[in-house]
Amino acid sequence: MANIQERRDKSGKLISYSIRVHRGRGADGKQLKPWTATFEVQPTWTEKSARKKAEAFAATFEKECKMGLTSDNRQRFDEYCDYVIGLKKQRGVKHSTIVRYKELTTRIYPAIGHIRVKDLRADHLNSLYTEIAKSGGRKNGTRATAKIDLAAVCREKHLNYTAIAARSGVTARNVSPAIKGQPVNVDVAQAVSKALELRFEDAFAVGRDMRPLSSKTVIEHHRLISTVFE
Repeated sequence: MANIQERRDKSGKLISYSIRVHRGRGADGKQLKPWTATFEVQPTWTEKSARKKAEAFAATFEKECKMGLTSDNRQRFDEYCDYVIGLKKQRGVKHSTIVRYKELTTRIYPAIGHIRVKDLRADHLNSLYTEIAKSGGRKNGTRATAKIDLAAVCREKHLNYTAIAARSGVTARNVSPAIKGQPVNVDVAQAVSKALELRFEDAFAVGRDMRPLSSKTVIEHHRLISTVFE
């Protein structure tokens, strides 16, 4: 039930009510900040009438909060985004989608997570999108790239992607870029090397992945932020 507290001026006159709705705990187990609202009292109202109106407002406000139809826009963006992701999870959104949302926040939060929702502006978002689209914006860190012709090795050993996938435990979808000489995760490269009976050091070179994010990935960040604001 919503908590309702009176606010009076120095003369003791009732001027407003402070409404607080408990939010529970976040995914990390920490207590979330409550939703808050202020209900202003009109000078012509009696205190009894004002209290009744405040209680009705509080009941509606609490219902909207629980349904995800309102928020305290004084919250930081990262706090409210965590709440929205938690709400999506409760409503049965696919686990893979929730995991992807959390991956996207690792780039979003350092840039705008500390800003209160009410203070976020278009230029904050444009700066975020520009920054993550720069070269080296990928989160993968080190990547492995073939330094020999692995396609020729496959032909020599009479192995196709499916056979390599079966040997390595890596999906054929991940085997393909490794064989074609595209940057892949180091663990994928190690598995492919083993499947081809090659030393990892002879088959792959490891370095920093300096490729910019794809436009599709940048748009994914924008869609999550839009989902939060909606």
